[in-house]
Amino acid sequence: MKAMIIKQYGSPDTFEWGDTNIPSIKENEMLVKVHGSSVNPVDTAIRKGMLKSFVRLNLPAVLGVDVSGEVVSTGSAINKFKIGDRVYAFMGIFKNGGYGEFVAVPESYAAKIPNNISTVDAGVIPGVGMTAYEAFTVQASLKKGMKVLINGAAGGVGTYAVQIAKALEADVTAVCSTSKTQLVKGLGASMTIDYTLTDLLSVPDKYDVILNCVRETPVFKIRKLLKPGGKLITITGNPIQVPLIKFLNFFSSMKIIVLMVKTDGKLLEGLSQLIEQNKVKIIIEKTYPIKNLAEAHRHVETGRTMGKVCIDVIGE
Repeated sequence: MKAMIIKQYGSPDTFEWGDTNIPSIKENEMLVKVHGSSVNPVDTAIRKGMLKSFVRLNLPAVLGVDVSGEVVSTGSAINKFKIGDRVYAFMGIFKNGGYGEFVAVPESYAAKIPNNISTVDAGVIPGVGMTAYEAFTVQASLKKGMKVLINGAAGGVGTYAVQIAKALEADVTAVCSTSKTQLVKGLGASMTIDYTLTDLLSVPDKYDVILNCVRETPVFKIRKLLKPGGKLITITGNPIQVPLIKFLNFFSSMKIIVLMVKTDGKLLEGLSQLIEQNKVKIIIEKTYPIKNLAEAHRHVETGRTMGKVCIDVIGE
């Protein structure tokens, strides 16, 4: 099969369009013909080798943690899906595979693509969508009327987070730049904070839940914006900080949660229901053909993406 392959860690220019073997499938896996994928910060980090201390790739490798496509064969233990089904999945940092023509997807990772989303576009959803969905439905147990602050509301996770919190009838405050204010208001934010004009740490309001999607934001400082008993969920946690987080959580009613998205098809099914109900829509800034993957990675590494970057693998 054809795929974008890396033979060494490095810049986006390390990607090469070449041939590799079609993956074999286990009894609990499906072979999926890939239509779409995306570029996440974790994809760029894996490519650079920033995670190689605990994510050891067998180079040469095919990256891509998000995948959408069509089932072309199934293992003997597959029960939920059949050949021809449109599916999508978050493959996780240990499997990858979204940047190739075919990928072996475990049944437990996958969900059917909502009917109102194209197969290619669905490739942008799994990682970021499931992160936001888990943050609010599992970690925060978000309820009607709760006050939520979303830092980085115009990014990949943030655009889903605003919509999911709104669908759960929370009161949403979104932090973004001036140029993205109208976007997040349109997604359901009742209030916005322009970080180019306002110091977030000076905000007088207190929140039941804070979702932090910005690596540069000091989580230990924005913790003071929580109400007693509130939860700060961060998707950018540093493993070195975990012992301190545990210490603070032990002595305080305000909790810090470092969220690592799971490869869980059930979470994706829950998100799919919101998409089919038109309560959550996808925001794609730009779609790149797979052969322009290096350019797409460079785009994401600017840190100025609004919504998601889609990778068209099949050429639709």
